[in-house]
Amino acid sequence: MKNIAILAFGLASGLYFSQEIKEARIKEIVSTLASDDMKGRKFGTEENMKAAQYIAEQFKQNKLDYCYGDSYLVPFNYKDGKTYYNVCGVKKGTEDSYIAFGAHFDHIGEAKEGEDKIFNGADDDASGVSTVISLSDYYKGKKTKEGLIFMAFNGEEIGLVGSKYLANDEKFQTYIPKIKALFNFEMLGTPSAFGLNKVYMTGHDQSDLDEIINANAPKGFEVAPDPYLSEKLFFRSDNVNFVKKGIVAHSFSTVDMEHQNHYHQVNDDINVINTQNLTQIVNSFAKTIDQLMKKDFKPKYVKPLQ
Repeated sequence: MKNIAILAFGLASGLYFSQEIKEARIKEIVSTLASDDMKGRKFGTEENMKAAQYIAEQFKQNKLDYCYGDSYLVPFNYKDGKTYYNVCGVKKGTEDSYIAFGAHFDHIGEAKEGEDKIFNGADDDASGVSTVISLSDYYKGKKTKEGLIFMAFNGEEIGLVGSKYLANDEKFQTYIPKIKALFNFEMLGTPSAFGLNKVYMTGHDQSDLDEIINANAPKGFEVAPDPYLSEKLFFRSDNVNFVKKGIVAHSFSTVDMEHQNHYHQVNDDINVINTQNLTQIVNSFAKTIDQLMKKDFKPKYVKPLQ
């Protein structure tokens, strides 16, 4: 009976660790953050704070440690003297090194007129936040070699202010030299120009991270070259504040910038999101990270940053 019990436990454990993130979970997160009740999550509003608290609650349920301090809500002061919050949680690994994940949770609020006034920001960037939260779901209760840092940035829409604060905060500096790579998720809710289960990495010519990902990716998943290099997207999202610290940090996206019609529009709601494709992408990232943690994972910049 003892051997049977051990076998049963082993099978149950294997099933647990092979569990995939469910589409219903992705839809739940995006729908919550992009609901009309959130009123566009504009920086400094009550609804923006409500979004931060929701993300913090998800981190709590997944039993993450605080990145530092006594809360997942990490305060910072902006130029108006008021206090705002990023959200940050960490899962310690067996080694003193980290892989970081980030996305911004703020959006642009409401229009002054029109029948639909709310800029829901489902793709921009509830889709990215759902990826961060779902990855924390995936690793709940699972031992990992690298520690995992999960971050939701505030104030991206007004100039990347939240991520700048976090990257420069004295208490966060202990992590900086130990972060092997930062994956910033920015607008993953629509199929890319490269097809389903395909993303592109901004500034792919800057480092070898995309090559490493593709060498460890599950079948069907691919990181394509940045098709918009001339727009310098690599320097226009929250990853750049960590790039300045020497961390290999890129944004990953699917938005087809030549054909999209929802960026900063009131129609960017849950109906824009292909939740099936987004779920597949999140699971593909999780499986890729699993493979990376089995190896000596050391991405590097391949040319001087400009």
